[in-house]
Amino acid sequence: MRYFLILALASVLLWACDGDGGSPDSGVTDTDTDADTDGDTDSDGDSDTDSDGDPACPAETIGELLGRDHLMLGGSMENESFAQAPFDIRYRYLAGDVPEEGPCDSCASDCYVNGSSCANSAGCEWWGCWQYDQDPPGRYVANFVSSVDAAGAVPMISYYIWFSVAGNIEGDPEIAELTDGAKVRDLLLDFRFLLQVINETPAIRTIVHVEPDLWGYGQHVNDDPSAVPVDLSVAAAPECADQGNDLAGFAGCMLAIAREEAPSALVAFHASAWGTGFDALNNDNPDFDVEGDAQATADFMLALGAGDADMVVVEQSDRDAAFNDRWWDETNATLPNFHQAIEWVRELGIEMNLAPLWWQVPYGHEGMSNECDTYEDNRVDYFFDHPDEFAAAGSLGIAFGAGATCMTTAETDDGHFLSLAGDYYDGSPPSLCEGF
Repeated sequence: MRYFLILALASVLLWACDGDGGSPDSGVTDTDTDADTDGDTDSDGDSDTDSDGDPACPAETIGELLGRDHLMLGGSMENESFAQAPFDIRYRYLAGDVPEEGPCDSCASDCYVNGSSCANSAGCEWWGCWQYDQDPPGRYVANFVSSVDAAGAVPMISYYIWFSVAGNIEGDPEIAELTDGAKVRDLLLDFRFLLQVINETPAIRTIVHVEPDLWGYGQHVNDDPSAVPVDLSVAAAPECADQGNDLAGFAGCMLAIAREEAPSALVAFHASAWGTGFDALNNDNPDFDVEGDAQATADFMLALGAGDADMVVVEQSDRDAAFNDRWWDETNATLPNFHQAIEWVRELGIEMNLAPLWWQVPYGHEGMSNECDTYEDNRVDYFFDHPDEFAAAGSLGIAFGAGATCMTTAETDDGHFLSLAGDYYDGSPPSLCEGF
């Protein structure tokens, strides 16, 4: 993920709270689903089976909570594009640094981040003030959640804050910064505020996507999250009191805060297919153990406590294929290909007993000019040609989005995605878990 895009989007969106802030991601590389009102699907992390001995498919249960019975479709896009089809999901990205010692009471006065005022006359990194400064902080998110729900879709917030709080660093150094208790405190105070904003409309089921990439980098450091140190000693969060000072404790504290502050929110941790140190989705070795790699990532995520969340988020790539020359074979004759990626995600979902949600999938299509904003890819066409394969893998849905500046968007692809989305809804989208 790259921070510069978030700042660019923040400046564009400062006065337009209803625009979409799609943003980038980095690519390296006994479940009783009780559908209760607190949003917790009570996942115990076991690979449960149904009465026939087959693996359970949690997507149906989550779909019921969200009022959906078909494979969900959506993404990060502007308002005009979003209005072109009855999309199921729309996500927005939050990134940037946060105020020290907790959120501000006002954006217009006495609110600073890294020395910059959050008043409209200056502008700061904090998402809480990406809005008119005379309104209470957090309207950027509150307005987004309400507007997406009013359009009949499910709002999703991708919370990618630690990168900036840590000092705009990635990988092992980013994980090492988790031993800075003051920074961890500031992150958790901001996360609590986000959940409080979301809970202003408790009847709306909002998906909260927690810190993409971070858990993958943690897995790089140690495949036992309890061996990755995190300083929770000054967290100022009672939910952290019984948690260990490690990555599992940090994740557990974030989940507990979400349950406390926004019981109706659906929480999703992010599983990175490169977390084991090998990029499973871009593998070209026919002897590679796809299932074993997915199980290893699932084991890490379960040890993290992510099995107690409501779903798991996965991705394909943060760049269009023509940009970084990472193509998948749509015929599935050679590697890397789509069947390999879908198999990995299916196995991950089974092992975690959670429904996978594909996220930030590139918008490009073949025949584009391969210049800024118009790079080719084949993922859009593959999905619309084979949605049944994603449903059969137990997927909850797929959300497309540009992963960096200059990547193709729903607004720069000559209407290709929106045309196919219209056909998708005019036809018969596959039912959740169909063919699983």
